[in-house]
Amino acid sequence: MDSEEERCAEQPLQIALLGDDPAQADALARLLVDLGYSIRTMALDVHSVETDDTGSAGLFVLDLHRFSAEKACLLIERIRARVGVLPPVLLLSTELREDVVATLYAAGADDVLPRPAHRSVFAARIQALARRAYPHLELPSDVLRVGVYAIDLPARHLCMYGQPVKLSRREFDLALYLFRNVGKLVTRTMLEKAIWGRELGIDSKTLDTHIYRLRVKLKLQPENGAQLASVYAQGFRLVRVMTSSGDRSESELPVTP
Repeated sequence: MDSEEERCAEQPLQIALLGDDPAQADALARLLVDLGYSIRTMALDVHSVETDDTGSAGLFVLDLHRFSAEKACLLIERIRARVGVLPPVLLLSTELREDVVATLYAAGADDVLPRPAHRSVFAARIQALARRAYPHLELPSDVLRVGVYAIDLPARHLCMYGQPVKLSRREFDLALYLFRNVGKLVTRTMLEKAIWGRELGIDSKTLDTHIYRLRVKLKLQPENGAQLASVYAQGFRLVRVMTSSGDRSESELPVTP
């Protein structure tokens, strides 16, 4: 493995997300972050590509909301001129006439999907493009498994013993953060900023309430392969517990009921 491959293997693949629909951009960014990618969001215009640092992006997503196919072709040309070798480009478009799609492919698009994007299909196409372009890179999986728990990242649902557990959006985000950091101490500040986007304040019991609900709903106990421990005055640590029950069930559990 050469130095460039070693660098890529050590860092998550960065995806540049360009769009002019803030709601969809936020939803796609959250999904890509959940999948384990590094995200750079930019305005969908030529100026942003020419002035922003796009050189480190390994894959581009262009969300054509009010952007025409002609301008998208120009944008792809500018990306190629700035980055050099054109990385994979996935386009989302409401205009999917045969001649328009052909023009986009001819300009350098690797895949074109209808918008608004379906989460599972979008995630699958991103994974396929990344695998094809970077075969040496260890890409994140769509499913995160620990003990008897399986988290389907594109669908944003968590199963325990193959059965779905009903979680609120915040509870799911908190569970995902903890399961992604198994064995590591995560401080209260880290959790608050990651889930709520800010520190909640010294007197806030919001985080403690969500932690309590997760412990109850997920039954985070040794017999289930994972235990959530409180670290006094610091934060929490989700610990993987290797049990015969947990080891066996981890390979047998389906993701969906």
